[in-house]
Amino acid sequence: MSQSIYDVHNVAIYLRKSRGDEDVDLDKHRDELVSMCEKNGWSYVEYAEIGTGDSIEARPKMQELLQDVELEMYDAVLVVHYDRLGRGDKVDQATIEKTFAISDTLIITPQKVYNLNDESDMMLADFQGMIARQEYKSIARRLRQGKARATKMGNWCNGKPPFPYIYDRESKKAVPDPKKLEIYRMMVDWALSGWSSTDIAWELNKLTIPSPRGGLWSPQVVRRLLLDEVHLGHIVVGKKKKIVTTGAIITKPKTEWVVYKNCHQPVKTEIEHNKLQFLFQREKVTPHASRAGKHAFSGIIKCGKCGHTLQIQKRSDRPYDNLKSCTYRDHFGTRCTNVGGNMSQIESAVRAAIEQKKEELEEAIRKGIDLEDRRVLYDLLEKKLAEIKKIENRLSNLTDMRADGEISKEEYVLKKAEYESKLRQCEEDYRVIEKQIDHTEQARNEDMLATVKDVIHVLDHEKDAKALNRAYKSIIHNIIWERDQIDEKPKVTINFL
Repeated sequence: MSQSIYDVHNVAIYLRKSRGDEDVDLDKHRDELVSMCEKNGWSYVEYAEIGTGDSIEARPKMQELLQDVELEMYDAVLVVHYDRLGRGDKVDQATIEKTFAISDTLIITPQKVYNLNDESDMMLADFQGMIARQEYKSIARRLRQGKARATKMGNWCNGKPPFPYIYDRESKKAVPDPKKLEIYRMMVDWALSGWSSTDIAWELNKLTIPSPRGGLWSPQVVRRLLLDEVHLGHIVVGKKKKIVTTGAIITKPKTEWVVYKNCHQPVKTEIEHNKLQFLFQREKVTPHASRAGKHAFSGIIKCGKCGHTLQIQKRSDRPYDNLKSCTYRDHFGTRCTNVGGNMSQIESAVRAAIEQKKEELEEAIRKGIDLEDRRVLYDLLEKKLAEIKKIENRLSNLTDMRADGEISKEEYVLKKAEYESKLRQCEEDYRVIEKQIDHTEQARNEDMLATVKDVIHVLDHEKDAKALNRAYKSIIHNIIWERDQIDEKPKVTINFL
């Protein structure tokens, strides 16, 4: 059908650079469509997308264009090919067709004019949309296959590499940038020395070191970088998948990820990575007020009866601060009976335990034996296993309740998703503790002794509460305090990492 029979004056030019297109392709498309406008005397407004996805949701310029078309701002929209408007799912295609049909706006290509209120044009548009979607799926599949082959060869194909890596075009690999690597290693050393992710972020901002995106550092960015397996020399793919029916992107369980090892230069060791996972897991369950390290023992003193973190009361009128009695109440409102005490009792017990640890390590080195107390880690492992079994029982009971008609399908689906999410997290925590046990088995007594000596040096020369708190956290998992009566001697147990 000739475009001359239509009354066209004001048009929109829509340009989209698809995956794999060159910038020059976009310029050619622009020149061709602008030439059409000039030839026909049409005034035009340009809408251009660069590097966008196939769905309308991922294309802001397309969303803007559809809003303007709905307002009947144009007589027609010019595109090089019909599929430039979209290769999305049927819902996207229906949205485009409905918007153009209701507003009575034409779609003009160099080959044809589409009037979506004309039945034959509508059928042709549907057919071309179907072909475009199939073509897009084929291209996407070939790209995924090519990316998988390149990744197996150790090439970096996941966009911009994470800090401190940069992409080397010659080798097609991720390589560490020397200046950024120095900063990253400083972050690792701080974390292994007991610094929290918040402390690290604050210090980097004070040093005016920009974040990977050129702004300020946040604790979340610090944790994500320090826990990223890419820094072990790995490339991880298959973290997410797209649900075809809804278009939703979901994160797959870690057990389903594909990891290619030894692809590029690592910037941390497996032992460092395992300890970082363990330290940040501990930080995750530490109360926010305790993470600030306002006291030398903030966040590491636990109740020996209920396991909750105990609070420290600063006393300016006395030589020592007070450890407050446990305030936790159970589901029946019954308060924990653990009584607090004088912080000097904890300070002396911890110092004695660290000195004893130093002597034990020195003796073990002299005798050539391995020394490592992993009891606390095995206790944690047992508790986590019990938690996993508890969630599995809840899932089983939930299934029975659904089978008996005690809960609706909607409630079952929501609860099931909640329990499965908790189960995946517990299983991941379990693997982290297992790795930390492996780490302690691999750790050399000489390395452990050096760390203990560093802590003793800090205790002898440092007065700042935050610095002392970091030192304690670098070697101590927790301190267990238990006391029944105020006139009784407390039981203090120090559990080392």
